[in-house]
Amino acid sequence: MKEKMIFLTIKTNKMTRTQALAKHLLAGKPVSIKTAYNYFGISNISREVIRLIEKPFGVQLTRTKKEGKTKYGTHCIWLEYILLPTKLNAKGINAMKRMLKEEKKKVAKMNAIS
Repeated sequence: MKEKMIFLTIKTNKMTRTQALAKHLLAGKPVSIKTAYNYFGISNISREVIRLIEKPFGVQLTRTKKEGKTKYGTHCIWLEYILLPTKLNAKGINAMKRMLKEEKKKVAKMNAIS
């Protein structure tokens, strides 16, 4: 007896690194070198937060120094970046939200066409 193969087309919402990083930060989630690499494919987060988020949107991310040990027991230090909803960041946060909202409309329009 032959089985029928069914193929489903799944529409995905592809985002740029800027959009994905902005969405993550707006949700109040911190970004470290590990999360940046695993979630966004960014290997140098210290450079990219400035280039992709801080300069274009005019916001200042808070940097928190973290310490720990490697799996081999040696001491290591890294930074976590978080977007705090302060008066200084208010204009930039609104710009980030607008950018994500506009992108969502574009994706919805493209999905409606296809």
